[in-house]
Amino acid sequence: MNKLKTAIRNAEVDGLSDSIIRNFKADEKAQSDSFLKSALEELESLSAQITTAILQDKTLSTLDSADSARDEAIKTLGTVLAAYAVFPIASKKELSAPLKAIYDKYAKAGITTANYTSESSMVESLLQDFSADSLAENIKGLEGVAEAIDSIRSAQNDFTRANDEYVKASSNKGASASSYNKPIVSLVNDKLVPYLNAMVIAGNANCMDFAKSVEAEINRANEAISKRGKKTAEKTAE
Repeated sequence: MNKLKTAIRNAEVDGLSDSIIRNFKADEKAQSDSFLKSALEELESLSAQITTAILQDKTLSTLDSADSARDEAIKTLGTVLAAYAVFPIASKKELSAPLKAIYDKYAKAGITTANYTSESSMVESLLQDFSADSLAENIKGLEGVAEAIDSIRSAQNDFTRANDEYVKASSNKGASASSYNKPIVSLVNDKLVPYLNAMVIAGNANCMDFAKSVEAEINRANEAISKRGKKTAEKTAE
């Protein structure tokens, strides 16, 4: 049985560990082996931790995307109001003036560059200002403004949901996903593979099926790593 290649990615090593654990739990003979039982308990703990860490990494990425979408919605409103500020029809200019004044106030305060918490507070305040009854006719009289404001509201709601998921994931997180990668690879390569190879040589019937399943999972992972390496080499050559 070959060892696992160390270039394996976090998501790949998480999937591999899950598969090994699943195969072990389905193999009653393998479960009777005390060494395997101890090693798999350790692997299961590490697998759970990297899964949680990966989840937070993903929620952080989602949060960043939600913030970018929110910034774009804010900038779109600014673009629309800036266009009306130089519109060749005086009535449109007049309607846009108080709206642009509100927008400019928040733009100067750095609404799209503030940290997540500050930006959320400013967005809510901006939307509250635009909801004033005295501005209803101004918004109604300018095509695209109401839609732009609605887009900010929608983007803010999406960001809030993404932030809630991030906070939830953060509360259960310890180290980064990458910090669990090496210990899992080490456990597989330095404990599991040598032991299973020895048991196969010794003819230990209790370990045979499990050894085959582990070998298949490692071979599958190594093949994926090799293919990725070849593609990278080809791109570099080009």
